[in-house]
Amino acid sequence: MIGPGLPAGEMDRHLRLMRLTTLGFAATAAAAAAVLLLVPARPGGWPPWAVTAAAGGAALWVGFTANRDAQARIDRIKRRFAVDSDSRRLLAGLRRVNLAVDVRLEVMVAAAVVAGTWGASRAAAWGVLALAAVMLGLSWPTEDKSLTLLQRAREQRGNSDA
Repeated sequence: MIGPGLPAGEMDRHLRLMRLTTLGFAATAAAAAAVLLLVPARPGGWPPWAVTAAAGGAALWVGFTANRDAQARIDRIKRRFAVDSDSRRLLAGLRRVNLAVDVRLEVMVAAAVVAGTWGASRAAAWGVLALAAVMLGLSWPTEDKSLTLLQRAREQRGNSDA
């Protein structure tokens, strides 16, 4: 066991689920790149500069607040762990945080497609898409990240050697 309530193989299952989720979202980023390469720009009802500005602003806001949102969620998970010490529940909560981050980064991918298709600048769209891809890469689930969360939650609870 990797600690109370966490049987062997649970961490592998946890990481596999999180990685599959992240890979699914990464695949949509690749599909968005294909759209930017293959679909010609189409003027819409809004001025292209306004579409680019709105999509870029939304993408940046969503992307750069993802970390703050994830940290707040992780803090809630750790506080709950301090009460119930359920390691499985802690890891399930981390999977939900990972999903929330992936969804936020997916909004960036969608904004890149909007900016590239109806906006004024394909370069801006590629920039947003590249930023989303980098952030997805940085959010890649690792055993170290999960074990660090588990350890910090145990320390917060007061039983760091459990």
